[in-house]
Amino acid sequence: MRTTTNTALMASTALAFVLGLCAAPLANAQEQEPEKKGAAAKTDRIGQATTAQNQPTTVLDLITISATMIKTAVIDSMAAISAVDQDDLDRIQPDTAADIFRTTPGVAASMNGDDPATAINIRGLEQYGRVVVTLDGARQDYWRVGHGSGSFYVEPDLIKEATVIRGPVSNAYGSGGIGGVVSFETKDAGDFLKPQEHWALSEKLGYESNGKGFTTSTTGAYRFSDDADVIGNLIYRDRDSYTDGNGATVPWTGERVTSGYLKTTLRPADGHELKLGAILQRYNDQITGSSGSTSPTLSRYDTNTTNQTYTAAYTWKPDDNHLIDLSANAYHNRTRAEQTQVWPANMIGNFRFYDVATTGFNVKNSSRFDAWDIAHTLTYGLDYYFLEGSSEAAHFGAGKQQGYGGFLQWQGDYKEWLQVIAAMRYDGYELDGETRVPLPQQASISGDRWSPRLTVGVTPFEGFQLYGTYAEGYRAPGLQDVFRGGGAHGGSDAYRPNLLLQPEIAKSWEAGINVKYDDVLTAGDRLRAKLNVFHTDVEDYIETNLTVTPRTAINIGDARLKGIEAEAVYDYGWGFLNLSGALIDAKVVSGIYSGQPLNNTPLDRFSATIGFRMLEDQLTIGAQYLGIGEITRTSRTNPKLAPVVDDGFELVNVFANWRINDNAKLDFGIDNVFNTAYTDPQSAWSTTAATEQGKGRTFKVALTGRIGG
Repeated sequence: MRTTTNTALMASTALAFVLGLCAAPLANAQEQEPEKKGAAAKTDRIGQATTAQNQPTTVLDLITISATMIKTAVIDSMAAISAVDQDDLDRIQPDTAADIFRTTPGVAASMNGDDPATAINIRGLEQYGRVVVTLDGARQDYWRVGHGSGSFYVEPDLIKEATVIRGPVSNAYGSGGIGGVVSFETKDAGDFLKPQEHWALSEKLGYESNGKGFTTSTTGAYRFSDDADVIGNLIYRDRDSYTDGNGATVPWTGERVTSGYLKTTLRPADGHELKLGAILQRYNDQITGSSGSTSPTLSRYDTNTTNQTYTAAYTWKPDDNHLIDLSANAYHNRTRAEQTQVWPANMIGNFRFYDVATTGFNVKNSSRFDAWDIAHTLTYGLDYYFLEGSSEAAHFGAGKQQGYGGFLQWQGDYKEWLQVIAAMRYDGYELDGETRVPLPQQASISGDRWSPRLTVGVTPFEGFQLYGTYAEGYRAPGLQDVFRGGGAHGGSDAYRPNLLLQPEIAKSWEAGINVKYDDVLTAGDRLRAKLNVFHTDVEDYIETNLTVTPRTAINIGDARLKGIEAEAVYDYGWGFLNLSGALIDAKVVSGIYSGQPLNNTPLDRFSATIGFRMLEDQLTIGAQYLGIGEITRTSRTNPKLAPVVDDGFELVNVFANWRINDNAKLDFGIDNVFNTAYTDPQSAWSTTAATEQGKGRTFKVALTGRIGG
């Protein structure tokens, strides 16, 4: 198995390779023909951006959300942004949302095998709103007691693309999010229909060998006119429990998922667009009190979880008025988990539920004008959400939470070489709940703060950009932080509320390089690369103090996150090479847990994906390598205990995607080719488990057929 030294060497070598490729074109950078300013990007039938020259694109060319709330190409954004597009999703054939981010630098997405919910960790920060997760713009806020706190439910077959913005630079997207933002987006009818089609219907049938079961996905779309269309999708997934790399069945990992969505787009007048969407997901599975534990008295529940998301998104962008680029979004999301106990025998039939609902809106406008030889973009907006969590479990932390804020941002572009972004955000919050312990009593806390951001970017050569950023973020205490009562690990008096919790404040310095060159080694090839280093201090970090009883959430001290992240894509027409890597140190630097890592998360990781196109680009085959660094586990109940170091692990996956014709596609893959036995260190899988948590070798195949007219 790998050691930390090997991991660091591997990632450092990869980063050196990336920088070498980046530096190579600088010698003749001035000889290249500059891109025509303002060249309009085209859009093909699956919604991917293509350049004016109609060259093939890379994922770093993807037009997506940015830290400035203005859609732009990932490679042009002066922030740590990564995206996963439809081509990547076809290669991965993800079973969970965690699979989507396995090559995203700085991101550790994981789930417990017996729980279909996913937790996202960015640079060491996770749970309770530290990472804002949205689905078609709707916040996905959910928690339950124990190890599932701060998780969310997203069926990957619903997703068209996913974008990650790392760090508090993303604070324009709403309250919290000091770790970053993860945005999932579903398909529009225009992404599915070909330009000449009025209707289309597709059916996807997938099978995998480990956790034997099928997935069916039916999609249909209809274009009433150029001003109105609709798309719908229905997915059913049925999986048995899977086996680990040792061949042992991992208990309680089977599940049934039914999900789907309906979205209509209306264009009532030139420049106006309205999208109305509804997404419904239902999960049936068994969940345990401590995933993987072999305890004969382990609590186990039959669980039905429903996630409902309703969205309305309006945009107005007239061609003849550059002062108006307006968008307004309203949403409602509700996640409800109903659990019926099936073990131990003396507790069969016990019932409990967790219900979290968020309703909110956001509105923003961008005004563009030229003055003093500078292209100005002024963006300003407001956002608000109301969250309500309920459960009969005392240690859930029931109550109501309001978050509200506004921001003002100025971007100035001077000629072709200087770009400056200055922004200020205001955040406020209010929490209302019941203390329950020692006596039931209504209580409320509130607070507010201003958070600045400044970014300066310089382009000394065409295609080579340097930038630096200072940004602050603000995260209010969560309901479970403040109002958690008794009921777990020691009886009804095990936890106490804390009305004195202070919000977390993140202050981050970041520097980065964006590289974008064409025709580097051969005609028609493309090189894209992003590299960034960061240092973030989080003041008043909140965590439960497990060294004393009764337990309570406290501001344990300060945390520090620092590291380097990089990703690069080299596409040479008949093949491509994608590299990504991160070396990150995230730890508590003061207080009772000083020196301990945050969340026991392995953030040293490296990935390499190589692919080859053949049969006139109809067939793509390739392989992917993933290396996850070792992790040091420490005790929160007794910080003086010697830490335990778990080895990292390495996985190899292969894939093949064959577009048989315009109406049929076959996707094939083998995950964990060498049948490695491993457990994702970020998961809450019990250290006493009899099996590993990770899936062993898994064969995947999916056939998609399509008709339209």
